[in-house]
Amino acid sequence: MYDVIIIGSGVIGATIARELSKYNLKTIILEKEFDVALGATMANSAIVHSGHDPIPGTLKAKFNVLGNRMYKKMSEELDIPFLECGGMVVAVDGTQIEELKQLHDRALKNGLKDNEIRILNQGEVRDMEPNISDTVKKALYLLTTAVTFPWEVAIANIENAMDNGVELSLETEVLDINKDKNFKVSTTKGVFESRVVINAAGIYADKVSNLLVKSNYEIKPRRGEYFVLDSDVNLVNSVIYPLPTEKGKGVIATPQYHGNVLLGPTSDYVDLDDKTKTSEEGISYIRDEISKTIKNVPFNKVIRSFAGSRATSTRNDFIIEETDVKGFINVAGIDSPGLTAAPAISKYVTDLVGKRIKLTKKNDFNPVRRVTRINKLDTEDLNELVKRDDRFGHIVCRCENITEGEVIESIHRKCGARSVVGVKMRVRPGSGRCQGGFCQPEVIKILAKELKIDPMDINYNKSGSQILNESTKGEAK
Repeated sequence: MYDVIIIGSGVIGATIARELSKYNLKTIILEKEFDVALGATMANSAIVHSGHDPIPGTLKAKFNVLGNRMYKKMSEELDIPFLECGGMVVAVDGTQIEELKQLHDRALKNGLKDNEIRILNQGEVRDMEPNISDTVKKALYLLTTAVTFPWEVAIANIENAMDNGVELSLETEVLDINKDKNFKVSTTKGVFESRVVINAAGIYADKVSNLLVKSNYEIKPRRGEYFVLDSDVNLVNSVIYPLPTEKGKGVIATPQYHGNVLLGPTSDYVDLDDKTKTSEEGISYIRDEISKTIKNVPFNKVIRSFAGSRATSTRNDFIIEETDVKGFINVAGIDSPGLTAAPAISKYVTDLVGKRIKLTKKNDFNPVRRVTRINKLDTEDLNELVKRDDRFGHIVCRCENITEGEVIESIHRKCGARSVVGVKMRVRPGSGRCQGGFCQPEVIKILAKELKIDPMDINYNKSGSQILNESTKGEAK
């Protein structure tokens, strides 16, 4: 018997779990996939938005600004990558300047301060961004825009939640939900009982809700496609937005914490089967749109293209509310700026839980999580680490400078990696120029050894996604 069941382990379910772990509650996360954060959290723009874009008075506007102001502290506590780079929305011709001014006023209404936003003239924009398009006339500068690493935001929050007592059940698909005195959640791994259920199932949230109560919303997946540029490309210093449209914030150029540049996304409603497929049309669209704001884009430096889905609702806003069935809380339609809003949403949802369960804070809650990153150590500290454990001196991924010790640590932590992509999400081998061409065999070997299974059974990202078919030279080691 649990106090709270959270359905879904994306950034929303993860931050809610961590917030609930501050209290004397028995909480479990149910996730249908092989690992956490494999939905929208896996593929998005990684931006901690300032709050300039949402319509004033919406939940998106409220939680965007609140979440942005919480991110730095959360990142410091949980050792999450966080790059305070700022951003700018650019007007590419004279007709857009008035729209830019309107966006400035909207940002103020949403709660940004005068010293956090300002209109830049053409010269100021060029001084800050040498590769800005020659057509750009002015820009709205956004001081509080930042960039993070979405996978690690979710993983770090879940790790810390588990350190503080939360449980996680993977490959646990919810099949039915009933309520008598308590909730009974039927899954592929049996029945879980709880006093409160939080539905944070992303693009499947409406389907999960319909298992218990008819939803007053529908989730329509929107696919976003992206390019990743190599880390040796110095294209932009800050996040460069076009003016937003009804389709979203537009095609953005985003510097990444680890040195890459991200270009995208598209924004197309698709069927669930197509939610992560890239397309020739989508990639062409990104090329055309980015050229309106940025010049000198080295498309020959693209090392990866990918697509992800966003859980857009028919209510055109976040849905964060208790349903008519008391204790069943929907946290749905969390598309952009959901990554930014997540820590603020988690506090709001915890307050909703508090209306059903008396919340008492733990005296021993530990807010801190730390990981070993050898590329952040100075020479003296690195030498001491290697003396204690020489596996931290064995480079596995040359592109990202990741060691065997870091890979092993990622496997044995709570919420540890069990697949090639799981290791990539936690410590980045396979994220660089060769995209795993050199390091993937080593990662497979380490996973097999540490998990004590045959290399043939190592999955790429989910059950049944084994990479190796058979041994060609002797026995697999």
